[in-house]
Amino acid sequence: MDSKIPQFVLGDSIRLSQIIINLVSNSLKFTTDGTVTITAKLESQEAHLVYICFTISDTGVGIPLEYQDKIFEKFVQINRKEDDYQGTGIGLSIVKNLVTLFKGTISLQSEENIGTSVEFTIPLAYEKDIQEKPINKTDNPLLDEFGLKVLLVEDNKINQMVTKKLLENNNYTCEIADDGFMALELLKNTTYDAILMDINMPKINGYETTKLIREQGIEIPIIALTAFEREEVYDTAIASGIDDIIAKPFDTRKLLQMIQKYSSKI
Repeated sequence: MDSKIPQFVLGDSIRLSQIIINLVSNSLKFTTDGTVTITAKLESQEAHLVYICFTISDTGVGIPLEYQDKIFEKFVQINRKEDDYQGTGIGLSIVKNLVTLFKGTISLQSEENIGTSVEFTIPLAYEKDIQEKPINKTDNPLLDEFGLKVLLVEDNKINQMVTKKLLENNNYTCEIADDGFMALELLKNTTYDAILMDINMPKINGYETTKLIREQGIEIPIIALTAFEREEVYDTAIASGIDDIIAKPFDTRKLLQMIQKYSSKI
């Protein structure tokens, strides 16, 4: 950590942690022996902005040159093992989108059998007299009063952690199901105000899970979370019984407002 970086800056810490955790997770996955290093340095500073450059580097297997230009595209798969579902490749596409939301830049350097280094730079607000305060909590008091109970159906551990933390920061209760079958078991004994349903899951996808939920007469609102564009999956999602769709990486306020909108109709 560069000592020149201010102690406090303003930004979305959940999104920033999601970027770093995704990149570290990829590095660990492909570095069976060696090291993974995270560094942060102050690149430049303006009146009320600091530009911080984060680098996640590893000494892993590296990425072949022919894949490097495509690594941030959706669903690119590299060195995926047959039993490695987590290696589906959407992580870096979401990372790039998250960096773009920060109005930042991201790049990659890699050499086979040497390692990979991913660098992203984002601007964060800065004031000399700033004090530490929560920055992921919405300003809408109506959301805080609801205290809704949400079931998150998601197999990716990183997405589980980030989404659960986001909901809890806004006074929601969140339970997690690793797959559709677990969700069906939980729904036998527990009532939820809303269900967040990942579409792309192993064992049984979000569409089929939703159909089974609706066949049991359960009318809890279901909001689909997907890395696809809304238009690509809308017809299939609605036909399966899903109420609405939000694309990853989602806007926190939009997601919370969507949950409130549909849960109020129960």
